[in-house]
Formats: sequence, structure tokens, C-alpha cells
Amino acid sequence: MSENIMFKEEISASVMKLANDQKVVEWGDLIKDLKDLITKNFDGRNIKVYRGDWKRRIKNVTKSMDYKLERFSEDVFVPLEPVIKNPSKSSTGSNYKLSSFEIGRVLDLYNGIPESTRWVLSTGKVVEEEMKKLAEKSIYEHPVHSMILETDDLVWKDYFSVEELEEIKKYRLKPLPSIPEEIKEYLNKYYNKVWKSGEELYNFADSRKHNPITEFNYKWIRESIVRASELFLYEDILNLNNYSESDLLHDVWPFVYRIFKDRNITATLGENSSVAVALGRNAERSLENVDRRSRKAMGARVDILFKICKKELGSCEVGLDDVTVVDDKYLDDGLVKLPKTLRDMFSVLAEKNMSQINNLNTIGFLMIGLSMELVVMDCPVGHNIVRVTRTPKLEFPSTISTIALDLLPLLEATWKAKEVMKNTVDILKKRKRKVVELNPIINNEKDNLSRLPYSFVRSSLN
Repeated sequence: MSENIMFKEEISASVMKLANDQKVVEWGDLIKDLKDLITKNFDGRNIKVYRGDWKRRIKNVTKSMDYKLERFSEDVFVPLEPVIKNPSKSSTGSNYKLSSFEIGRVLDLYNGIPESTRWVLSTGKVVEEEMKKLAEKSIYEHPVHSMILETDDLVWKDYFSVEELEEIKKYRLKPLPSIPEEIKEYLNKYYNKVWKSGEELYNFADSRKHNPITEFNYKWIRESIVRASELFLYEDILNLNNYSESDLLHDVWPFVYRIFKDRNITATLGENSSVAVALGRNAERSLENVDRRSRKAMGARVDILFKICKKELGSCEVGLDDVTVVDDKYLDDGLVKLPKTLRDMFSVLAEKNMSQINNLNTIGFLMIGLSMELVVMDCPVGHNIVRVTRTPKLEFPSTISTIALDLLPLLEATWKAKEVMKNTVDILKKRKRKVVELNPIINNEKDNLSRLPYSFVRSSLN
């Protein structure tokens, strides 16, 4: 029963760390150790209900491990309640203030970039030097501390001219794959009609049949349109009242994960933990000597994880309809969490084939309410700075009258995102056979400089 318990891995790690030789752990110690996790994931519900969920979660995981809990009291949750009621006070959320030590770690990375791999613009300005200035100046965490550059971020206007930002944005930028003519023609069968009702569109799409193997793309398009038309069977206007993030993902956006049903690349749902992010957060973890080994940090949880075998190619974040581009959810997940996750994935992929690092991509979906944007990451120069490029926001149809006009671009964007992932897989295969030999060099600095660093890790996570 415990396999589907949320935060099972984190609870298990905490139990194993705190239990005595008799496999007994005290409630107070466990709650204290899990404090950041519990407060960070508070979703605004009734505090007593939230507290009860955590009690059941902890009990079930501990029981499945054959460990024993002792000295429970409702008082063990009392120190958490002020932080839960005011989550902005927690250092694990937004507005994370960096210590001088953390800023120093970031500056060391920038200072370690070899001159031969730096990005020099046509004006002579060095991109890494300007980014280093912002990293040193910033008090709060920013993507620059993860060596992530997104030219649409207004802060860069203070460091680059409009022409320089345009050069950064366009340099070696690969366009998204083109839609094949046969798929365009199939989509136009839905576009070149005026749909008067959801039922009319549903009947038209439902009447078409396709081979699930040889005509997979047609089948996916047809099923996507059938599911979208079902949202308009009883009303011509889409009503998202009381929709949860899970409802949005499965009722509005199922085509994003169903395009991967051909089993090549998999789309895993359900708050998955990224292995790439976990590797980044535990990069300094090793055998203990003087100090006790640090607890293993878990990877970022994402709504959809895209991967082939064990290679993570991208991820997806979903937000509610009332979230705007100035809300913390969008700023934290869309502008920080998603890019950092994609960078960690990029770092792991690049390690598989460093010779192709400037040709690789990781890709993310950001769905907020009825809008979707693709987030594409690449490394156009060297092996340190990654660039983020986004598509314009694409809107899911809110009325039946615009369903063809709005839905078809979303399907095209999803198809293109999948093709980018497939191209990345093909690029990773273009590598030389490894030479098997012992490594005679200790602390190989040259090897460290030749890999793409993981994203910034907060000291509180170590």
C-alpha cells in the first residue's frame, strides 16, 4: 500500500537517519527533520486536515519499513503551524536570500570558466562576465546563479543593449521542427470547418478511424479533438470553476502526455521526482569521515517527467487558472524551478556525449490555466551557460467557436516538442566508443571543467 504514498522516499530517508538500533524513531525528531518538507508543500487547506494527512503518511511509511514510532503528541506539530500559516517566512519558498558563502560558490564557478570557451559577442562584450556581475550583485536567488540566461528577463536590459540581447537570443538557435505536409493536411480537415457545437465536432472526429501503429499521429490528433470537444458538449463556454491542477492536466491537457503513448519516449505522471535534480543536489555527498554523512536530498517533483530508459529529456509544470505571470506560482515554477530542472537534465545528458553539448536540448511544458508555453533549453557556446527560449503563450479554446483556431496550434506545439526530444535522443547516439582504462589522475580538474555544472543548490538542502 505504501508505494503510492506521496513523499515516501523523503519520509523513509528521515526514518532511517533518526531511528535507533531497535528501529524506533520518536515523532518529535521526525517532524522536526521533515519541517521544511511539510511547510513547503502546504496547499492552503484546513491545517488540521493537512496535519492528519501527514500523520497517516508517516505512520504508513514507517509501518511498511517495519520501524516503530514512539511518543506521539499533537504538540509535535505546534512549532510548524506559524510557518504553515505564513509560508512566505520559510526559506525554502520564493525570495530565497543567499548567504555570502553561497554567492562565493557561484562566483567560483564563473571564475573557473576557461577564456577559450567564453561567449564573446560581436561588440566584444563577454556574456559570462555580465552574468557574473548580476550573480555577485543579487541578494536573492536568480537563474543567473544557475548559469541560466533568458533574454526576456527584464533585468538583462541593465547589462546588455537591445542589439546584444537580440544577438544572444538568435545565435545558433535551432528552429522547432516543421510539421510534415500530411499532418498539416489532416489538421486542416478540422480547421476548414465552422463548428457550431461540441456535439457536431465530437461526432465528426469520433467517426474517423486510424491504425494505432501506422497512423499513430492521426489517431492522437483525433483522440485529442474528441476529448476537447467533450468539454463543450453541454455548454459552449468552458468553465474551470473548482478545477484542481490534476483536473486541468487530465481534462484540458491530456494530449500533452498521450502523444507519448507510442512507447518510444515515456511520459510519467504523478508528482515524479527528477533523478537529474537529485544528482545535482547530492553532488557533494560522499562517505563520511569526521562528520556524519549528510541526508540524501530528493529531486524536484514535476507534474510530468519525459524520459527514455533512464535519460530524462524534459518535464512539465501545471498551474491553476487564477495564476498570472506576476504570481509566485508562475515566477517560482515557470521562471526558476522549471529552468533549473531542465538544466540538471541537460547536465546529465551532456555527460553522455560532451562532444555534442552545443547541439542538445531539454524541453519543458508550462501550463497555467488555459495557456501553454514551451520552454526550450540549449547551450549555444562552451559548456557552462545555458539559454532559455520560450514560445509565445498558446491559449486553449474557451469557446466552441474558437476550438479549431486555438486547439490545433497546441497540438502542433506538442508534436514539435516530442520531435525535439527525439532529435536529442538521436544526437546522444552520435558518440565514440569508450576506451576502458584506469584513471591515474586524482581530482581531475580538467575533467571537472569539461562538464556542465548542475544548477545552484541551496545550502539548506544539503
